[in-house]
Amino acid sequence: MSVPVGGSPQSYAANAGNTFRQVATDLANELVSQLTQEHTREVTAMYQEVLALRSELQRVAELMQGYMQRERQLHEMMEQLTQTYQEATSHFHAAHAQFNDHAHSTTMSHQQQRQALADPMRDTEMELQRINALLAQPAIPPPESMYQPGLPRTQRPVRSMAPTRQLNV
Repeated sequence: MSVPVGGSPQSYAANAGNTFRQVATDLANELVSQLTQEHTREVTAMYQEVLALRSELQRVAELMQGYMQRERQLHEMMEQLTQTYQEATSHFHAAHAQFNDHAHSTTMSHQQQRQALADPMRDTEMELQRINALLAQPAIPPPESMYQPGLPRTQRPVRSMAPTRQLNV
């Protein structure tokens, strides 16, 4: 190793150490400066992104508020529709029950009337049988004492001219 002219090896080593320190300090300062700038740029970008996200979040909150109002209105409308449907169904059931009762009473009335008509038909049939039984027997002529040949025909007793045949039912 050679020693520089005019100086001691210790002064040369100290001088080299100072140069290294100076260069390292300059490089470290430059690195810190670049890191600081990069950090500032990243933090600023992140802050801008946070502001943009907050702005978007504010718009989302406003939209959600509108959705909530519409949802409330829809729920109220659905509740009203359900209530109206229940009332209509109830009225329909009541009207149907009333119609059913009326139809049943009308049917029963018609049934009673039909049965009442069956009795007169039976009565008529029995009366017709009685009439046929009477007609089946010959007419009884009046006694001879009632017949007086000298009387005019208008004053004579009327003889029964009933038919002797039976009526068919």
